[in-house]
Parts: sequence; C-alpha cells; structure tokens
Amino acid sequence: MKILKCILLLFFIITVNAQEMSTISGFVRDDATGEPISYANVFLSETSIGSATNVDGYFVITYVPPGSYQLLASMIGFEIHKEDVNIAENENIRINIRLRQAVLEGAEVTVTAERQKFEQEIESSKISLNLREINTVPGFIEADVFRTLQMLPGVQSGSDFSSALYVRGSTPDQNLIMLDGITVYNPYHFGGIFSTFNTDAIKEADFHAGGFPARYGGRMGAILNVINREGNTEKITGSGNISLISSKVLIEGPIPERNGIKGSWLLSGRRTYIDKIIDLFSRGRAEFPYHFYDYQIKTNIDLGPDHRLTYSRFYGDDILRFSASDRTSDIDGGTTESEYGVDWPWGNHTNGLTWRWIVSPNIVAKTFLASSRYRYDFDFYFDNKETYIDNDSTIHNDFAFDIVYKDIIKDRTLETEIIWKANDRHTITGGFQRKDINFDLSNEYIITTLDTTFTSKPLDMKNRTRELAAYVQDKWDVTDKIKFQGGLRFAHYNLHDKVYVEPRIGMKYNIANDMSFKMNWGRYHQFLITANDPDENFRLIDLWMGLPEDKPASVSDHAILGFEYFSPKNILYRVETYYKDFNHLLSLKQGDVYEENEGEVQSTPFNEFWDTDAYAYGLELLVKKTSGKFKGWVGYTLAKTFYYTPPNGWYAPNHDRVHTLNVVTTVELPNWVSDNLEMNAAITGSSGNPYTPIIGRANDWEQEIRGGRANYPGAPSEMNWFSSNKYLVDKKNSGRYPSYFRLDIGITRKNRRLFKWRYDSYIQIINVTNHENALSYLHRTRTDQSTGNRGVVERAPLNMFPFMIFTGMQFDF
Repeated sequence: MKILKCILLLFFIITVNAQEMSTISGFVRDDATGEPISYANVFLSETSIGSATNVDGYFVITYVPPGSYQLLASMIGFEIHKEDVNIAENENIRINIRLRQAVLEGAEVTVTAERQKFEQEIESSKISLNLREINTVPGFIEADVFRTLQMLPGVQSGSDFSSALYVRGSTPDQNLIMLDGITVYNPYHFGGIFSTFNTDAIKEADFHAGGFPARYGGRMGAILNVINREGNTEKITGSGNISLISSKVLIEGPIPERNGIKGSWLLSGRRTYIDKIIDLFSRGRAEFPYHFYDYQIKTNIDLGPDHRLTYSRFYGDDILRFSASDRTSDIDGGTTESEYGVDWPWGNHTNGLTWRWIVSPNIVAKTFLASSRYRYDFDFYFDNKETYIDNDSTIHNDFAFDIVYKDIIKDRTLETEIIWKANDRHTITGGFQRKDINFDLSNEYIITTLDTTFTSKPLDMKNRTRELAAYVQDKWDVTDKIKFQGGLRFAHYNLHDKVYVEPRIGMKYNIANDMSFKMNWGRYHQFLITANDPDENFRLIDLWMGLPEDKPASVSDHAILGFEYFSPKNILYRVETYYKDFNHLLSLKQGDVYEENEGEVQSTPFNEFWDTDAYAYGLELLVKKTSGKFKGWVGYTLAKTFYYTPPNGWYAPNHDRVHTLNVVTTVELPNWVSDNLEMNAAITGSSGNPYTPIIGRANDWEQEIRGGRANYPGAPSEMNWFSSNKYLVDKKNSGRYPSYFRLDIGITRKNRRLFKWRYDSYIQIINVTNHENALSYLHRTRTDQSTGNRGVVERAPLNMFPFMIFTGMQFDF
C-alpha cells in the first residue's frame, strides 16, 4: 500500500504541474472508416517539433513556442494532411485529423509505420503486425495470427498441428496472451490448429519476444496483445470469408451522435460446419462429433472530447459430443440397453470495460476492468440397463458410471494506467494492477446402481490467488542519440505474502539517423503453471493451476543486445542476441522415463513436479520489407535451450531447435501476367526437434500367485509366471528427428465482382513438396509368425501435414 500511495502522490504532482505549457494534440483517423491510424507522423513544418500517434491514434506535441505554423500529418498509403495553426502562450489546441487514402507513386514522400517504430521504440524484440502482414502467410484453411508469428525469428512451433508459441526457450504457458488487454488462457481451437482470434477483426498484433517493459508482468516468456479494430464510424459495412470447413462474418457501423455522445460498434463471428455437411449428405445416418464457434463484440462510446468507454467481449467454445446406444434381446424376453458417449466442451469467455480519460493534452489515464473464464469440462458416461424375466418375475439390473475431468479458471482484473508526456524528453508511465483468480481442477468417478451411488474424487485442487502489482517507468531522451527507459515493477502474490521487485532497463544509441544499437535487461516472475506432460508432442488443452504455496515463484532474467538499420528503401535489418536464465520452473513428474511397457500408457500425477532450472541463448537475424509490390521478411534463428531436472540432469527440451530459417513473401504480379493477382509464399527449414530414442528391448519375468487363502479360502494356491516386454531408452532427448522443411503457397485473385459485392478468391497449397516431417515415431517389436519369437524393434515415423489444397472466398458488403 505504501508503494501505491507514493505512485498516487506522484501523479497528483504530475497533474498539478502539467498545465503550464502550450500543446497541440488530437487524433489521426482514416477518413473513410474513422479507424485510428497508429504510428502516423505529425509535425510542424520547417521545425524539428513533432510527435507520432500511439495505438489509439492520439498524438501530443508539447512545449510549442507561440506563433503560426503549418501542421503536417503523413502515413504511407494516405495523402499528406496540411493545416495552418496559430498558438498562443500556455494554449492547448485540439486538432482531429482525417487522412484520405491514396496511392502515391513518389509524388510526395510519406513516412511508414516501420520508420516510426524504428525511431520511437527503445524495446528490443518487439514487432507489431497489422492485418495485411498477418494475411501474408498462407494459412491452413484461413490466415492465422499465431501461424504468422511462428514465422518470426525466435518463435518456434511445437508441430504442424499446433499454433502454440515457443519463444526463446519459453513454453506457451509462459506467454501472456491478451485480446484487447484481456488475458486469454487457452487461445486455440481444434487442439491448437487454429487460434481463437478472428483475423478480420484485428487491427494490430503487438508482440514482445522478450525484454518487455514494466507495465507487463505475471509471465516470463513473451507478450502478445491482439487489438481489435474499433468499428466504422461513418457507415455500416461488412465482410465475410467462406472456406471448405468454416465461415466467418464481420459487421461494423457507427452509433449516431446524440447529445454529444457518439461511437462505433463491431461484431464478428465464426463457425466450422463439417458436422452440418456430413449430417446433410448422410441424411442423419452419420455425424461428425466436433465443431467450434466464436464471436467478438467491441463497442466504443465517446462521452465528449475527453472521455471514452470501450466494451469488448469474446466468447468461444470447442465442442466434442457424441453418443451411441445398443439394444439386445434374449429368447426369454429379457433386454439389455446400453448407451455411452462423450460430452466435452472447452473454451474462453471474456468481458472488458475500459475508460479512457484525457486529463490534459499530455496526460492520458486508462482504467480497465475485465473478467476472463476458461472452462474445460470432460464427461464420459456409460449407462447399462438389463431386464431379466424369470417365470412371472421381472428383474432389473442397472449400472452406470461417469468419468469427469474439470478445469475452470475465473480471472477478475482491475488495472489503471497513467501516461504523462512531461516534455519532449520525458514520458512517464505508471499504474496499478489487481488480478484475482479462482482455480478449480478436479477428477471425479461416479458409479450408480439401482440403489447405490458411489463417488470418488482422486483429484480436487482448488485455490484462490491474488496478484497485486504497481509499476513506474520513465522513457528519457537523454540526447538526440541516446535514449533510456527505466522501469520498476513491484509484484505481490498472496500465497507467498512477499513483494517481488522486478527492474526493467532499456537503452538505445543512435549511431546515425537510420542505425542504432539497443540493450534491454529485465527480471520477470510467474505465479501460475500448467499440469501438462512436458514431452507430449500433441496437446489438446492446457490444465492451469495456481502456484502452490510451498513452491517458490518461477523467475527469469532476460538480457538482449541488438542492432537495427532502416534503409532508405524502407527495409528493416535487425540482429539480436539474447540470454535467458530460468529458476524454479515446475516440470510435471512422469512415469519411468527409462522403461516403457509395450502398448502401455504411463500414468502421470497432476500435482507432483520437479523443481527445474533452465537457460536459453541465441542469435536472430531479420530482414523485413513492408511497402511496395514486393513485401515480406526473412528470418534466421540460431538457438539453444537446456533444462535441468534431478532424474535427467541437463538436456534439450522437446521444443529446442538449433537452426531455423523462415522466408515470407507477397508479390503483386504485374498486369501483363494477370490483373489483380497476388501471390504469397512461406518457406520454413529447420533442424529437427529432440526426442528420447529407444535403444533396445528387454524381457522381464514376473510372478503372480492366485488362489489360496487370499482369494478362495480352502482352495490350493496357483503360481503363474508371465513375461513382460519393455523398451529400453537412451539418455533423455539425446536423439533428434530429421530436418524439417515446408513450402506453402497462396494465390489470391482480388477485386472481383458478383452483383454489387466485391470479393477475392484464393487457393492455399500446404506442403507443396509433400515433404515428410516427423511428429514422432511409432515402435513395434518384430515377431516371427512361424515360431512366435520376438526380434528387433522397428520404428516408423508419424508425419505431420501432407500436401493439401484449400480454397475459399473473401467478400465485402
């Protein structure tokens, strides 16, 4: 509380002292839609005074000398806005700028967003992707923000079947994934093949691979904040996408102005329909048991020029549901009826309300209230009803059992943040965060007969955690060449009753106007974990838990050194090297890792963990071009990750890849080839992931005694011997799968017409070369059919995506 009081006192002083200056502030928006334009350049002509817009499109130019100026605003793809302004001493001028879209062929030079990011940002390892860049990567069925992020340096995928992000040695549970600032705990559909985010609604995906600033905490891997568009403020418009297995639609429009209140809204939804297609063509005789759906709502209401309320909602579910029944009769008229099935929904539900208050031109306050719920509810049931007829009597025998697994997370979050642009050298940010989380992880067995119900609950873990945090940060332009960002975050976890201090430091040195060095260091703690097998190659869901009271907080230090060069042709060249140290990671204990029975699945407890240490280091190269007819990027990663657990010592985890090369490109083909034809491609080549090889097989004889006093009193004992065949494995993850290679190609024919609707048709070709990429190996022991003797162990690869073609259509209305 003392820390919070100091921060509140600091911002009271800021508010009092922030009034005595002349400022020009306002918003820059797209004239056609009213959507805010991020990273636009706003400056006073023939001076060095200017600013860049933030993600809300807001800018402020402080300490403007009295006089007459010409104000200019520019962004690539838009006409340059020019406006005359006169400003007096201690005057604050609010100007709202609308930029008109245009195709400029060099008539006037406009600034690109990448240029603004290069000049303004101190953080290393940060990339913001807009919708056009997300759609650059050919997608499985449809474009996906997670699949695009996997093509960046430092980011790995677990497999073709997963869109989860492994970032610089960190696992997906160490990433903070947000939608409009709201935490999303399971951001995947279909076991990870799709992400939960509808790309058509996305304005920007803000990704930090490491070294993130003080406002972010609670995770030690990476940060991804997906920001949805605000909605069209000028008219009602819509768009849609129809593919082979799913469809999605988006509608947006204005809230008419009344009594000074106005706004906009956006609604999007998506659903798979393989289940409906199979049901239609089979006329109900067959069913596909799975589908997913989601929808998003965003509403903005402006309560005058200084206040805005934003409501954001997401709801998505995966549903696996099937049932079967059977009925038999005997000659005596008795019947047996049995029914079994699975009812398995899982998904996310979020709500968020943000109040933005422009306290003064150079002070912006945001208060954020959110709820996030993740539900995993698995229910397998079996019901058997038997009827016997004996003479004139009817005997009933009913038996049923249910197996239930549940994991429910309820997250309630309150945040407030204040950004103060003190002058042209200092921007101070501070805030307070409170997060209350209820965890409920359980496993239940229910057995029911005619007169008895037996319930067993071998797993019932419930806890309530609270995370409190306060932070302050100063972004300081020391000189024209040196920029410094220092932050301090204080985190409190209620089960530990301890304050964790997390310093964050960043520095940037501009060698020239287009060349700079960057350095970042920070400490990060995490207070929640997942109870998943660290060696599984395919993960359908995550089982979340709060950090137990008797376990120390996981902690990681990030150290990053980088070099950037932004060429006159708007090409970004980036080189970064990093080192990450992890302490007190919790790895789920497994069964016997050295011996496995053939065809037998090892049971794994949910609440027993190894205290694990780890470290990761690497070198990353990125060349990115985001303007012109030829766009894309090339990324290379050299990385090593090592984990330590008591039974295995130091080893490379399953997600470790030493070398990865990614190439992503989009080309607008010339008209002499074809009108309005765009082609994109994505190439990935990497070294193989680690696995634990099987080195042989061993026979083991075991003795079992049956009968006698233990089983049948008075009966003689019977001794049985049986053979158990076991695989012997080598040192953990001492082998590697063959190298990975995949080429995907997408072709889009744009601006076609059907009646009054404009649409684009596309074809996506996955794994063009049909390269066999192994997910894992299947093993069996060769048996001589004539003698029954068992011989050598054989293995065969279980491969990932084969050659596939998908097609679809995008349309506007």
